[in-house]
Amino acid sequence: MVEKSESEKNYQELLKKYELVVNQNRYLEKRIQEEVTKNKQKDHILIEQSRLAAMGGMVASIGHQWRQPLNNLSLLIHDVREALEFGEIDNQYIDRFTRESMLQIKHMSRTINDFRKFYKPNKEKTLFSVGDSIEEALSIFSMSLKNHGIQVEFEYRGQQMAYGYPNEYSQVVLNILTNARDAFVQKDINNRKFRINIGETKEIVTAEFIDNAGGIEPTLLKKVFDPYFTTRQNGTGLGLYLTKMILKKMNGSVSVENTGDGARFCVSVPKITAAIKPELVSV
Repeated sequence: MVEKSESEKNYQELLKKYELVVNQNRYLEKRIQEEVTKNKQKDHILIEQSRLAAMGGMVASIGHQWRQPLNNLSLLIHDVREALEFGEIDNQYIDRFTRESMLQIKHMSRTINDFRKFYKPNKEKTLFSVGDSIEEALSIFSMSLKNHGIQVEFEYRGQQMAYGYPNEYSQVVLNILTNARDAFVQKDINNRKFRINIGETKEIVTAEFIDNAGGIEPTLLKKVFDPYFTTRQNGTGLGLYLTKMILKKMNGSVSVENTGDGARFCVSVPKITAAIKPELVSV
């Protein structure tokens, strides 16, 4: 009876220890879940802030793209008054006025459609041409590059196909272009040049974005992709952070290093053969 009692006592102690461990695990799981939820909320807030910043940039870019066609429309409208005074308005004049006006309006409408497509997120991963996505970003940003005297060198042959979100990839390129433009302006660089190279291996497609904007302070290289980190007076510090997050969602990566007279951003995204391997392994 004594042995049985002792055994029961040991059993009760073990049971208490087990319950204690279980409760501790439950508490830890709850804390982990709370932290995961907090991080998701934080990322959601960062993404929303980035979208607001992107909307501001989009409006500014549309303004740049519309300036020339609006000026052309203004000249056409002023010409109508003079044509009326000199008796030059006839069917031929009306046809020419209508044709030229519609060309300017179609250009403005196309700009809106381009921006809507550009900022519409892709819901599913797909095969896409890295070169085409870069071209889309360059076309959106072309007026800003021109206005700041930035020469872009970009030639690519073939269709290096990656697997991911093409519109989001274009957003990555736009973020890097914006960062380079701001560096050129902030440091008052002359002879501003920006070069883009595309390369590929069996598993990844890599794009290099190289500028001559003076480079990044070596002590800051490891911080440029941190949220809210910026060296610009009115910067949000979200562009390069979202760049990293977007590429992470595509199983890709981004890195930066200084060159002799500027910085080199390297963006890598997987091809479909590399991207589906983890999914096959997990099944």
